Amino acid sequence: MSKVLINWEGNMKFVGVDDSNIQVPMDASEIYGGLGQGVRPMELMLMSLGGCTGIEVTHILKKMRITFEELNIEVKGNRVDDHPKVFGDIQVIYRFKGANVPAEKVNKALQLAEQVYCSAANMMNKVAKIDYCFEINGVKYEYKPKTEDN
Repeated sequence: MSKVLINWEGNMKFVGVDDSNIQVPMDASEIYGGLGQGVRPMELMLMSLGGCTGIEVTHILKKMRITFEELNIEVKGNRVDDHPKVFGDIQVIYRFKGANVPAEKVNKALQLAEQVYCSAANMMNKVAKIDYCFEINGVKYEYKPKTEDN
């Protein structure tokens, strides 16, 4: 069972602590009295999605013996207008740099990550439409999700 502890540090600042004692400061937006002393919880959810899929994609590519020098993941989310203001749609862009990074292998790793192994993606796609794409050395590729046909 996963367990975290959230400690209030005054005003609108909270600090989350995991089982390994790693701390993540969180703060509300200015409209709610936040002072910019931590990440907003909804932004943390986007970071969780990028981190989870990034870990899985990296792990799968290592198993495929595909190496890269750099990977940056950009995650953008649009929230719905009504409360609760959940993310209605999310865009995830993976940017790889490296000499020998085949697009078909990246696509396969992303299929496995987002459809099977990444718990955050599988949980979040129940409430939000998540679109993925990736770039290799500046060239943009359309992500092709695995379907029953392929």
